[in-house]
Amino acid sequence: MYNIAVRKQKRRERRLFATGVIMVLLAVAGGVLYRLPVSLQDISRIFQLAAGKFSLSPADTMSAGDVLRGTIYDRNFNELSVSYQLFSLYVHPAKINNHSDAAQKLAEIIGVAKGAVEAQLKQSRRVVELADDLDGDQVKAIKNLEIEGLYCTSSEKRFYPEHTAAPHVLGYTVDGVGLSGVERKYDILLQPGEYQPVDVPDVDFKGNTVAGQKRTDLILTLDIELQKAIDKELNRLLREQGAAVGMGLLMEPASGRILAFSNQPSFDPNYFWKSEGVTRKNTLYSPRFDLNLARPLLVRAAARIQDGEQFAPMLPQTLAAPDFGLSAEQYADVLNRIEFLQPVLQSLPSDVPFNDEPAGGGQKNISLMQLGVGLASLINGGWRVTPTFVDSVYDQQHGQRFSLKKEAITRTHVLNPAMGVAVRRELLTHFTGQQKEKLLAFSGTSKRVVPGGTITRYVQQQLFVGMIPREKPTMLLIMALERNTLDPVPKGEKIRSLSSVGKTLLTDLYAGAQQEQIAEYPTSRNRENFARFLISRRVEYTRSPGNIAVNKVDMPELVGMSLRKGLQQLNQFKLRITIKGSGRIVSQSPRAGERLGDVERCLLTLESAI
Repeated sequence: MYNIAVRKQKRRERRLFATGVIMVLLAVAGGVLYRLPVSLQDISRIFQLAAGKFSLSPADTMSAGDVLRGTIYDRNFNELSVSYQLFSLYVHPAKINNHSDAAQKLAEIIGVAKGAVEAQLKQSRRVVELADDLDGDQVKAIKNLEIEGLYCTSSEKRFYPEHTAAPHVLGYTVDGVGLSGVERKYDILLQPGEYQPVDVPDVDFKGNTVAGQKRTDLILTLDIELQKAIDKELNRLLREQGAAVGMGLLMEPASGRILAFSNQPSFDPNYFWKSEGVTRKNTLYSPRFDLNLARPLLVRAAARIQDGEQFAPMLPQTLAAPDFGLSAEQYADVLNRIEFLQPVLQSLPSDVPFNDEPAGGGQKNISLMQLGVGLASLINGGWRVTPTFVDSVYDQQHGQRFSLKKEAITRTHVLNPAMGVAVRRELLTHFTGQQKEKLLAFSGTSKRVVPGGTITRYVQQQLFVGMIPREKPTMLLIMALERNTLDPVPKGEKIRSLSSVGKTLLTDLYAGAQQEQIAEYPTSRNRENFARFLISRRVEYTRSPGNIAVNKVDMPELVGMSLRKGLQQLNQFKLRITIKGSGRIVSQSPRAGERLGDVERCLLTLESAI
């Protein structure tokens, strides 16, 4: 017993001694930091150095594919959101023995004038940042210099190669955290590191209890080529008609797969902070469109449903009684029966709360997604299907794609099979004039005064609904425009109607989609997207006097350099750069040594080494 008590006493004494030593060291460190002019930023870097995070270890140059946020692809594996690894170079000036020699070697690697580097090395600060946005090749070259006092840190940069295409679906990130769209909803899946499949309940991981050991990528149902085609036409219509808002939704009626969603004006998620908050809001699920826009289409369907299974021929719209004899109560009852006005289960986080209160004229509004899901149920046999933007996820550890669970996509029968066929035939038969175009098309307009507190708005809305092929539609396109002005639409030869644009666009989209084939999972990153990323970083670059080379009028020699280093050499010139190919630079225009003068453009031709 005596020995046990002695051992306990000694352990207590050792703990007290260790605590005292730590307190003395902290007091000394605090006194030093108090007396020296060290900034908070330097203190942070010093602590990071102490933690070993500024070391040129192999971890700094490892493959970015294993440690970065997962990539988001469209259905054909085109990159929509991708992360790249860049590095920053820091130095302890006091540890550099020969400033001139070190500056000369570093200047050749990081693409900064020697004088600017040498000036940085002569600073009295403990930690100095010499360069950022360096790539892995540059870091390896710096490491090979074996100069004491040089340290690198890595950082992740998220890039959206298609810029303003589908940002309301993709969302955006800040410091590696998804804040909107699928980036937000599937943040735990896209984050580097392991996660439990139960945290992503709508994906079937086939019994795997752990995923994400390497990286998990997200594959959407979107088709980026179809998306850009809709964006282009909507933006053109906004300009032509002076509209404030344009929206478009392209979906497969039977599966609920969303092929494109356009909300114009759009924003660039690479620079989301530069756009207005209203522009960034996803209003896909927010009721804003007058239900009367689709009334002729819905009344005919409601009349057929109200008749039950009599299936007697219906009169043409011009000969039939108003609303085919339906009362307002009967019309509303049918819409409720087929759940047309029910909110749609949101596949994306919404920035706008659902509110279907009347916005003018006593009529409830309807969202674009409600229109899409409701109309789809009328032409696919009466099945109401939950729309989805996600096709599957790919886990690199297992080398396997995992699809959504069956229960994640709900299917509700709002019409029995016989009635579903009857309604579809009714809609296809009585919308004449579209037979030669092999599609079903409908358009509507609405004009109303919308009260809004102390301000009243005059709103004009247009709607286009198109389905193709006519006999059994597999593609549904809805486009809508909104003008908040009393001014009439400008007249002229170049002003096109929403209906004519929608018909032509739907035909082209259908033909384009037929040519697309779902590819196998890509084995490498898109090099062209990386080149675009480097250019985007160059645009953000702000020059300081120390970065400007002495010779500002001659074109530098770029042949043989990597694209990254070549762009750094061009930072000092205001040139529009075009890049062809991938790999190292094999030719340039203007040529090296050529006087730039008024030259505005530069062509770089790249070629991969074999």
